[in-house]
Amino acid sequence: MTDHSQIMVAENLVRHFQTGKGQTVHAVNDVSLSIAPGETLALVGESGCGKSTLGRMIMGLDRPSKGSVRLLGQDLARMGQRELHAARRSVQMIFQDPSASLDPRWTAEAIVREPLDNFRIGTPAERREHVLQLLAKVGLRPDQAKRYPHELSGGQRQRLGIGRALATRPRLVVADEPVSALDVSIRAQVINLLCDLRDEMKLSLLFISHDIGVVSHISNRIAVMYLGRIVEAGETAAVLNAPQHPYTVGLLESVPRPRPSERRQRAPLEGDPPSPIHLPSGCAFRTRCPMAVDVCATTVPHLRATGQGRFSACHRADEMKVQEALHV
Repeated sequence: MTDHSQIMVAENLVRHFQTGKGQTVHAVNDVSLSIAPGETLALVGESGCGKSTLGRMIMGLDRPSKGSVRLLGQDLARMGQRELHAARRSVQMIFQDPSASLDPRWTAEAIVREPLDNFRIGTPAERREHVLQLLAKVGLRPDQAKRYPHELSGGQRQRLGIGRALATRPRLVVADEPVSALDVSIRAQVINLLCDLRDEMKLSLLFISHDIGVVSHISNRIAVMYLGRIVEAGETAAVLNAPQHPYTVGLLESVPRPRPSERRQRAPLEGDPPSPIHLPSGCAFRTRCPMAVDVCATTVPHLRATGQGRFSACHRADEMKVQEALHV
């Protein structure tokens, strides 16, 4: 049954790629998630874990090997090219690197107007007025409308990218690492801007980041991804304050502290993730996990409910709940 209360529903998504040597890259493995109207879901995990591939499938830019994505109740995989083109008006993307995603030959005004031209929204005069309003909304001055991307700062270019994504008045925006290429001093400004625009325009937002430290302010829920799988999910504050998966613990302990001398309760993540071509047996995180036991090497832990809207894919999640309750 289709859930029309959700803006986006992804079910059992799988995306595998073949290398030139005939090997299989397991980019996304059986991922299900949903986003409600006005909600921000943060998708976090280390680089290479499959976050961007998942975002592209939700956008309809990449077709899943298995599974489905429903946008506003309609299955993207069942759409023809014309229907898919129309659907993309409702879902737009903010890219990681504004320098690479903005056409250097076009002015700021032309870049934001392009989606309006593409979808034939309004008259030429209405488009121009809408573009100027959007540029002001994202914090760019009227005189900057005629500037080219190289004439803007990194933060201004990302604001321009946000304006372009919002031009069609989408229902869902996929923000793929939108602040990772920016100076630390600019990141908070862009995140605050996204929060304000989300609330004002009643947007749903999928916020993809490798840095778990930046999502606490912007997201309602969080999904933690490791080697193509969601390993933990729940309300953001609950997950950050009482993680129920060792990988989430490691991500949190890897966040830089304001006081470097402050003692960490647990060790940060060590080592690199295994290759997505040669996944370990059982739990993919077991090769880096301080809590791994025999069952972790033989049985894949599936994402399961642990109570109060929380989900964990760890054989020892219940023990972690007890430890947290005892403040161990």
